[in-house]
Amino acid sequence: MYGRDIVANKNVPIVVSETLGMVIDDAALISAVNAVDTTLGNGINVSDSTAQSSLANIENSLTATLAVEDITAQGSLANIENSLTSTLTVEDTTAQSTLSSIESNQATQATSALQTVGNSSLTSIDSALAGTLAVSDSVAQGTLSSINSALAGTITVTSGVSRSNGNLAVAASVTSGDVSASVDCNNFKRFAIFGNLGASGEVIVQWSNDGSAWYNSQHQFWANASAYDFSGSAEADARYIRVKYGVTGTVTARYALSA
Repeated sequence: MYGRDIVANKNVPIVVSETLGMVIDDAALISAVNAVDTTLGNGINVSDSTAQSSLANIENSLTATLAVEDITAQGSLANIENSLTSTLTVEDTTAQSTLSSIESNQATQATSALQTVGNSSLTSIDSALAGTLAVSDSVAQGTLSSINSALAGTITVTSGVSRSNGNLAVAASVTSGDVSASVDCNNFKRFAIFGNLGASGEVIVQWSNDGSAWYNSQHQFWANASAYDFSGSAEADARYIRVKYGVTGTVTARYALSA
């Protein structure tokens, strides 16, 4: 029996075996098949081993790299931290020293400047006051002398209270509406009028600047109900005064003036 080898383009004998079954009985084909089988078997084993080795190397490489990178990173971070810590410490110390120096300089300069300005101001004030006091003292002396003279003159003039007095009517018969003689109050500030009306009634004080035109004032003095005496006083606001009687009968009226 033959089979067709399409690769070699020929017929090959096929042998039937009790143990193997149908077997191609061609030495060249069997050798080729065995070579392929061996190649494939060796290739798979070699490739698999190589792949395993490569993967192991890759894994080791990556692991080592990561370990190295991590250690390097840690070292770098530690160095950075140390550097920053050192820098901050130096900067802080320097800053503190600089600020202390600036504060001291500013305080010294400010104190010196203020002292200079203050001394200058005090000198100016002292000079100004010195000149002013000299002038003011002179003026004050003159003023005090004037005051002294004025007071001396005033004391001399007002050494006593000037007074005057007189009668407007003495037991004189009057009719209601009659007026008394006038009194000149030119040198006096106050007046007083008092007397007896002989009956119930009053007297009204009249004013005049010229002794001719007369006007009733707000001052009205009443006699008491028992003895019919009356009295009253006021400021001499006008130069001349007199009284107008509000009773009919015999009356006595007197006046007193004071400066």
